Amino acid sequence: MTTNVMWRDVPLEALHTIDEQIYPPQPHSLPIPNEVLREAAATADLAAFFAIGEAWSQMVAHYLPRDARIVDIGCGCAKLARWFYVIPGVTYVGIDLFAPSIRWCQKVFAPYRDRFEFVHFDGHSEVYNPNGKIKSSEYVLPLEDQEVDMTVCGSLFTHLLEDDARHYLAEICRIAKPGGQAIISIHDKPKNGRFEGDEVRIDISDRYFRQMCAEAGMPVAEQIGVIYGQTAYLLRRPA
Repeated sequence: MTTNVMWRDVPLEALHTIDEQIYPPQPHSLPIPNEVLREAAATADLAAFFAIGEAWSQMVAHYLPRDARIVDIGCGCAKLARWFYVIPGVTYVGIDLFAPSIRWCQKVFAPYRDRFEFVHFDGHSEVYNPNGKIKSSEYVLPLEDQEVDMTVCGSLFTHLLEDDARHYLAEICRIAKPGGQAIISIHDKPKNGRFEGDEVRIDISDRYFRQMCAEAGMPVAEQIGVIYGQTAYLLRRPA
């Protein structure tokens, strides 16, 4: 179970210190992450990175209340956060197991640390973090009960094994305010059965995903639609 990616072949210790060189930071603008960080988060292609981030952030913003508290699990190198940053009143926590991305985000968002926090989760993943010390099925999100308005999981459940996915759903429910929401994307075409695949790609049937969400206390409120090849669902904790 391997993937051919740039970050496997570069020193990671200083990766967070390097921004995109072709398009350097402009006045009052956030730097752009380098191509290795972009690839680890989604795609190295700059246009696609911006297109996916903008589409996701606009979709999420459609459902946000005023002064929303957002949690982004699998935040990468701020693919969504750089767009949320321009929404007044938003507070945000980004979580990821790829440490260079978190260090880059902490550096870039340091002037805005009163609203934006980035947390490294040393989770074990055979593909993405084989030396991680914490099982995903045992990870407790670093947030209080009923604290969050919106949890975002863009292309996270596409890589979670079933026990891990069920655990994350329970944690998302725990941190959600009454009436709090989550947007989760999945691949929804298992060839055999209802849940199949490995950490490279997981597919879950629509019916089984809805069942998992309901059992976790976060039933599906809306099937939003397909966003860049994945089906996005809006979940909502009962008020």
